[in-house]
Amino acid sequence: MTNVIELPTPHPSNTVLKDEQVAPVKMIYCKISTLPKLFNVSKATCYRFIKEAEEMPEFKGRICVDVSATMTLVHIDTFVEFLRSKHKKYL
Repeated sequence: MTNVIELPTPHPSNTVLKDEQVAPVKMIYCKISTLPKLFNVSKATCYRFIKEAEEMPEFKGRICVDVSATMTLVHIDTFVEFLRSKHKKYL
């Protein structure tokens, strides 16, 4: 009583044969340790920005996800949104 699913046979039109055929993946999250490399800032600046963003009501709970006790992921688009909100605020 098992359902047997018939898969289409492989053909060059429905098979990835080269690395160039694989579509690039847009990054959604990154580890805090790799964030400074993405934005070319220091680690201390990155941690300060994340701490500042978590204290702001519009970014609280959206910028970071604690996956485990030792790994925190940062939502890249939200981090960019935070950086845009900081743009020229020092003037």
